[in-house]
Amino acid sequence: MPSDRGVGVRDWGGESTSTPETSTSGPPAVHAIPSITPNPEPPISTLPSGRFLGIASRLLLAAGVVLFGVLIYRIGPAAVWDNLRMIGWGFGLVLAQEGVSYLANTTAWRYAFPPPRPTIPFRTLLAARLGGEAINNLTPTATIGGEVVRGRMLMGVVDTSAVWASIAIAKLMQTLAQMVFVFVGLVVIAQHTQLPTGFERGLLIGLVMITTGLLTGIIMQRRGLFTAGARLGERFGLRLPERLGQQLQQLDAEIARFYATPGAFALSVLCFFVGWCMGVVEVYIVLYFLDIGATVSRAMTIEVLSVAIDALFFFVPAKAGTQEGGKMVIFQILGLDPAKGLALGIVRRLRELSWSMVGLVVLARHQARRRAGER
Repeated sequence: MPSDRGVGVRDWGGESTSTPETSTSGPPAVHAIPSITPNPEPPISTLPSGRFLGIASRLLLAAGVVLFGVLIYRIGPAAVWDNLRMIGWGFGLVLAQEGVSYLANTTAWRYAFPPPRPTIPFRTLLAARLGGEAINNLTPTATIGGEVVRGRMLMGVVDTSAVWASIAIAKLMQTLAQMVFVFVGLVVIAQHTQLPTGFERGLLIGLVMITTGLLTGIIMQRRGLFTAGARLGERFGLRLPERLGQQLQQLDAEIARFYATPGAFALSVLCFFVGWCMGVVEVYIVLYFLDIGATVSRAMTIEVLSVAIDALFFFVPAKAGTQEGGKMVIFQILGLDPAKGLALGIVRRLRELSWSMVGLVVLARHQARRRAGER
């Protein structure tokens, strides 16, 4: 799942969110929500619920790392290394296809901006996407940290409320595209692959629950998710400052304008769908170099099941252990060598880390330029 872990916002943003901004049209710029209250509340990390989530996230990450080590031990380090060596120069192709996926997902994010769509340079959006993904892949913030980083990298480039609206919208559009990819893929798979009954039933139940939550989120977004949440909080005695309430109303108004343009909705989902489809290309490349019969049908089956399992274990930071273990389970179900499934999982992990390094470089350069501009 689009798919994002204890990093402070200020550490990655480079400056305070209260920096004044200008907007050439529309309502006055709204500053980033994390720091707009006149009397700041305690940071999330210091609240009991925040501490609990932080501890749970780290425990899940540790468990995933242990699981990964157990898988390596059971298969045997030598066998794992032999399979990885078979990939060879094919890893360059794996990296290249991910570049196409980044382009598709960045285009999808551009369509997620409420109208009138701001004229943001594509490279600026791409840089924010790379920086955000790096944080999502490398830190235990359950995909939230990366979204914050993306928003902060666009501060001063476009109206702040439009930025946060686009991030909230894009998150749901990417998840919707993921569910479309999985369900369409399962229909295709059912034509030629017989999955174990228990596995298939559990998979479908989990996916239906996720999709139900997704559609509920979309409906709530259209009806004013943030102001509704504020009203609900007030019923429990959590009264928000007036300024924050106004900004939440403006954020909901931005989101409502997006849903009033079905063309942008469809294009955003379509581009994210293309991004998910690139995973099939990646699996095909790895299957080819592992010499286990690369076919489009087999690659699609493996990728659809992989995405479905990742969606069910979205709460595990960085998909630690579940990504590699899931591939082994899928290969075993399909009658393939589980060791090669582990190799696929490791190749995907290495690809994520490689692009994350690119994202960190982009983020570091962005921070350096911003600091230089403040002098």
